[in-house]
Amino acid sequence: MHRRCLAFGFLWLPLVACVGTRLPPHHPAAIDAAIAELRATAVLAGARVGVSVFDCGAQGRVAGFADEDGFATASNMKLVSAAVALHTLGPDHVFATELLAGGEIRDGVLHGDLLLRGLGDPSLAHGEAGMARAERLVAALRDRGVARVTGRVKADDTWLGREHLGLGWQWDYLDEDYAAPFGALCWRHNVVTVRVQPHAAAPVVTVVPAWWPVQAEVQVAAAGASPKISVHRALARDPIEVRGTIAADGKVATFEIPVPDPAAFAARDLAEMLRAAGIVVGAEAVAGSAEPVLLARIESPPLHAIVAELLRVSDNLYAEQVARASARVATGDGSTEAMARHAKAVLQQLGVDPAGCVLADGSGLSRRNLVRPRQLAMLLAAMHRSDLQAPFVAGLPVAGETGTLRNRFRDSSARGVVRAKTGFISRVVCLSGYLPRRDGTFAFCVMLNDFTCSDDQAKAAVDRFVQRLCDLDPDAVAPPTIADPVRT
Repeated sequence: MHRRCLAFGFLWLPLVACVGTRLPPHHPAAIDAAIAELRATAVLAGARVGVSVFDCGAQGRVAGFADEDGFATASNMKLVSAAVALHTLGPDHVFATELLAGGEIRDGVLHGDLLLRGLGDPSLAHGEAGMARAERLVAALRDRGVARVTGRVKADDTWLGREHLGLGWQWDYLDEDYAAPFGALCWRHNVVTVRVQPHAAAPVVTVVPAWWPVQAEVQVAAAGASPKISVHRALARDPIEVRGTIAADGKVATFEIPVPDPAAFAARDLAEMLRAAGIVVGAEAVAGSAEPVLLARIESPPLHAIVAELLRVSDNLYAEQVARASARVATGDGSTEAMARHAKAVLQQLGVDPAGCVLADGSGLSRRNLVRPRQLAMLLAAMHRSDLQAPFVAGLPVAGETGTLRNRFRDSSARGVVRAKTGFISRVVCLSGYLPRRDGTFAFCVMLNDFTCSDDQAKAAVDRFVQRLCDLDPDAVAPPTIADPVRT
């Protein structure tokens, strides 16, 4: 039976007691035995296994195996991006988006272009709150009495540089929502939403925003049939192709497809929003004043809220944005090379030797990333000791309860106790986070590469290891030291 206790903003569960003889709680030899059990898991035969366990206090490394070897990180890379962003920018940092007039406003007419300038905000027009902020751009023109823009809505996404895809991202998933391109100007999470709704006569295909081109050929299948729908956008092309079948009594199917050019997408969608509000927008660029005039400046939620969201749901776009914006603010360069160089400098400042790290992106989607388990465990321990502990830890999924760990550890002693970041790409499974105990907290990192079993089997092996760590200290209660910051 679990007994809940409240600890500064979120719930922790005491651990279920183990039966039988055991070494003292979290004795290194007991952890080594758990690691040996993980390595001996039959389905992991031939896989590379790396484990590192650190005491977040002054005791340092407790146990590990192959934790000086380099491993592909998958989304555990987001731990680096989150830590670097919080350390560089501070938890209260906000990202701005600016709307500027490229000409004189006279008699209800803007004689020139509108310029939408992005400064790194990943959340503009994303979700209900993000769309409310986008609507303020429209309101800014209405408030000035503008009924017509003689020119076009133009986009400026130069602040982060020319890159929009991570180094080593694969061509065959670039039309998947998790591979949305990044950039200084983001809008609607840089995706188009497609919905296929069953109907007796013919399925109804809708798209948001409605102006995006879609080619649909979806047929009605018999009641009870499984949906067979493919949604695809060819590389560097706009039209989205929707094909397949959906049962007459089926559920609405929803898909999100990345756009090829985020800045052009943002400019076009804002222009359509202006037209919908009754403001006429021209089709050709018009030369206006040499120095654009600021009409509105829209700010994102604070960084701690963005970091909490990117860790909770493993948001690739948010991770890329904060990692590159950190480098841009610190060094004046938002490129991949600058991002990697700056991240290594921050790791060094936090007491983590970055030797051997290969940082190809900020999200972990790239297979070129290479990090040692010991480095991630040390980073977790360093952040736990720092004054950034609260905003860093608060976003981590809670085992069996929230985020990407919601459906894992549900019947485990780790439920409600462990907070950790998941990681998964093909042939890579990782889990790194915190294990509270009676006299402190452990930081752990488990990395599996090159396994040939199913993904679920690999995740189950990792989960059994983490549960085993929990069972070594059955009376542990999470220390009341981590506050969950208010999210915006």
